[in-house]
Amino acid sequence: MRRLWNRIGLCALFAGIVTFSGGLISAQGDLRFAKPSTQNGDASRAFDTYCTSCHNGALRSPSGTLLLRFNRAETSADTWSRAYRQLQASAMPPVGAPRPDRATVDAMLASIERTLGAHANAPSAATSADLAARVAMLLWNSAPDAALLEEAHRGRLNDPAALERQVQRMLADDRAQAFVDRFFFPWLQLDTLAEADPDKKFFPEYDVSLRDALAKETELFLLSQLRDNRDPLELWSAEYTFLNERLATHYGVANVSGAQFRRVASTPERAGLLGHGSILMVTSRHQHGVDAAYTTPATRAKWVQLHFLGAALPNGFPGAQPVKPELPITPQTRALPAEPCGNCHRNFFPLGYALEHFDPIGRWRTSDQVGPVDASGAFVDGTPMNGVIDLRHVLLQHGDAFRTNITEKLLVYAATGSVRPASGTPGTLVRARQILGATPRPRWSQLIAAVVRSG
Repeated sequence: MRRLWNRIGLCALFAGIVTFSGGLISAQGDLRFAKPSTQNGDASRAFDTYCTSCHNGALRSPSGTLLLRFNRAETSADTWSRAYRQLQASAMPPVGAPRPDRATVDAMLASIERTLGAHANAPSAATSADLAARVAMLLWNSAPDAALLEEAHRGRLNDPAALERQVQRMLADDRAQAFVDRFFFPWLQLDTLAEADPDKKFFPEYDVSLRDALAKETELFLLSQLRDNRDPLELWSAEYTFLNERLATHYGVANVSGAQFRRVASTPERAGLLGHGSILMVTSRHQHGVDAAYTTPATRAKWVQLHFLGAALPNGFPGAQPVKPELPITPQTRALPAEPCGNCHRNFFPLGYALEHFDPIGRWRTSDQVGPVDASGAFVDGTPMNGVIDLRHVLLQHGDAFRTNITEKLLVYAATGSVRPASGTPGTLVRARQILGATPRPRWSQLIAAVVRSG
């Protein structure tokens, strides 16, 4: 890690969160408001309490960046949507600042939803043939098959239940591999796994067959979640995985023999995606030579925050002091001075600290190169964590943030065929919240069908 993060912090994206009436959306997408709603005095006071003390147009971060000044008369839709994601993820206010209670947070989120949603365009009506083409492209990256065309010809796909049945059928088909390859792997950054080249000096047992086994584990896991029609949140908590002998040996799992992959129960530490070696590899350093043997809390924390919580992190602090390449990175980050480093790092680095028991190629360890592993830390709201089990428990308390995040990513993918750009827009946020409002805890078939109908 050559650059550390600045103190601009998660609150730098925290927009004015009060409900307004008499607003409109300009041609440029800005939300312009005439006056605060008289029915939402609590939200207005929350804005004053938790936002403007920092976001006053005068305070600067240590990097010199002027923090955003909230203007109650005019706030952009983009700023409101970014604030929503940060607030839903409990990523702000930052560590040490006063925090709203759950009821206040819920009121603030509802306020933003009403403000954005009141001016959102309704999705255009789609014919049954349109829906057939959309779902085939989304799941198979191809044209509809005969069965889907027959349903479309009969006009049945406008029935949500009928469309969900087709989604389930299509996910069971081998062609659904395209959905994993084109959506899930790029979204999870697993399309970069082939670029990892661990230094044999530090990892002599590593080879391409192990890398391929790590990718296969995650591929089979994702397909099983889709085909079993699970709640998307179970990507992070499912207590099973798929191993062959090579990968089981790598993980220290007994009684798995042969090259064929089979479903096996996970230990609590390995449950869900956070226990997959593929994820742990793409969030680690693998350059030959400098820093080649070390994990990096910044990369892992950023990955968790973006992929589960859906909340962006601040920019790197310019001119940050480099770490010593001959020593593990994580202990060095814990010893950095509070200013200008630690006060910002503690907002998100603990998400990476909690994964320290996994080495750069995904093996479990109790010691690193300088001594016993320290996986302790605290979530930004003060909840203590010590290891991946605690981290998973904390994240699952924010399941709505993940459901919003994955729904936005699906909407972006359905519209563009890509998961880039990484973040959504005010429009995708509004549609995601509308979808989840109708089905708060969807299964995959419900979520995908709703995204297809949303157009």
